[in-house]
Amino acid sequence: MICGGPGPVCWVASPRKICMSLNGRNRRTTTRARRPDAMNDQNCVRARAHEATAAIWDAQYNQGTVPWRSAGLSNVTTRFLTSYARGPRVLEIGCGTGEDRRGLSELNFDYQGIDSSSSAIGRARSQWKLGKGDFIHADFFRWSSKDTFDVVYDKGVFHGLSGVRRRNTFTRRLATILGPEGIWTTVCGSADHRRSDFCHGAIYLRDLVGPAELYFEVLEIVRAPYGLTDSRRDFGAWYGVFRRR
Repeated sequence: MICGGPGPVCWVASPRKICMSLNGRNRRTTTRARRPDAMNDQNCVRARAHEATAAIWDAQYNQGTVPWRSAGLSNVTTRFLTSYARGPRVLEIGCGTGEDRRGLSELNFDYQGIDSSSSAIGRARSQWKLGKGDFIHADFFRWSSKDTFDVVYDKGVFHGLSGVRRRNTFTRRLATILGPEGIWTTVCGSADHRRSDFCHGAIYLRDLVGPAELYFEVLEIVRAPYGLTDSRRDFGAWYGVFRRR
C-alpha cells in the first residue's frame, strides 16, 4: 500500500493495477462533468501538446521571466531520498539554475545536473562556481553517460513531455542510466488540481504510473504542493518514487 499526502488518500499498488481508496471505500474512476473553467484547462493542455524547445527556455531565463523556479528540495522528496536511495550518485534532469542542488548536497549526494537550456546551465555554473562536469548542457534524450546513477530526480520535466510515446522513451532511458536498486523520484503537476488562472504543467496520475511501471516498481506516491519560489503561483502535484526493476 502506498499512502501519503494531505487527506485520506491511499494508492494501492499491484502488478496489474493501481486503485484509489477514499475513506476506506474503493471507487471506480468516473467521467466528471466539466467545470466552468474546463475550457481553459483544455486550452492549457493543447498549448502544451508540443514540448518547448531549448530556445524557448533560453529566452525565459535571459528575460528573467521563469515562473516555475523551484523553492528547493521539498520535505516529501527529502523523505523519499532518505528512505529509498541506496547510493550517493544523483542526476537531476532539467536542473535549471540548480535551485535544488543545495538540498541534495546537504543530504550528501554526489550531484550532477543536466538541462537543455544553455542559459540556465551557464547561470548554474556561475552561481555555484562549478564546472562542466557538475552542470551539463545537453538534451537528455540524446545524451549518453559513461557512469550509472543511484538516483535520478526531476521536478517539472516529466509532466512537460508530449504524449505516451515520449514518456515511455523517457522512462526507458532512465532505466538504462540507473544502477541496480536505483530509484527515480519525480514531481509532476496534478491535472486533477490544475489552476485555471494560469497555465502550468500537469498530468493525470495514470500518465505517470503507466510509463513508470514498464521499467519501475512503484514505491510511493504522494499528493502535495509543487513547491515554487513564488508561493502565490503554487499548485497541486504528484510526488512519485520508483525503483528500477
